[in-house]
Amino acid sequence: MVSEVEYWSPALGVKRRAHVYTPPGYMNGKERYPVLYLVHGAGDSDDSWTSVGHAHYILDNLIAQGRAKPMIVVMPFGHTPDRPGVDLLANEDFGNDLIKVLIPRIEAQFRTINTPDARAMAGLSMGGAHTIRNGLTHPDLFHYVGIFSMGLGWQGDLTQVARYEEANDAALKRAAQDLKFLYYAMGKDDFLYGTVAPTRGIFEKYHIAHLYNESEGGHTWINWRRYFADFAPRLFR
Repeated sequence: MVSEVEYWSPALGVKRRAHVYTPPGYMNGKERYPVLYLVHGAGDSDDSWTSVGHAHYILDNLIAQGRAKPMIVVMPFGHTPDRPGVDLLANEDFGNDLIKVLIPRIEAQFRTINTPDARAMAGLSMGGAHTIRNGLTHPDLFHYVGIFSMGLGWQGDLTQVARYEEANDAALKRAAQDLKFLYYAMGKDDFLYGTVAPTRGIFEKYHIAHLYNESEGGHTWINWRRYFADFAPRLFR
């Protein structure tokens, strides 16, 4: 089942929306579930992981086959209000809303397991950027992380990589110790393929173990559906 959640965000000063998947049996049970926060790309909205990505059908099938743990999936709105001079990807607005507002709201409204071992964050493209900045750097919140078709160092801009490391050095060192699973996927024909080496370089520098899935194809929903179907069964094990 997929429902809509609307909420006021004091962090952003606007009303926001998320789509929430609950697993079969949720409505008639009392069990608590782990949660995946799954973010869309720049050309999409909070309904895109279901309307185009079919994440709810994929997960229903994986759970029915016993291949994935039953879980709640929260699909936030990845865009934040425009602010002059603020980069679409490199700003704190989305993270402030997610961490300070949405996660507490979800944990108050749904039967969630509220520990880092029971929280995951993943995203595609822009959502992958949000995950790099707000998931990988928050091992206090998320012990499972998935990054699809996104990386640091686009067009060889290694200053971006250096700024990221400087800002998140302590968090990355902690992630190396605390993360249960990091998944990174990219298509060989993706226009962001050049970000793979510098991004994996960060993982290796900080000794963050990860599974890298290099697929055929490019920056497309065909790949993102496949990445999700590969990633979801690995969660909360």
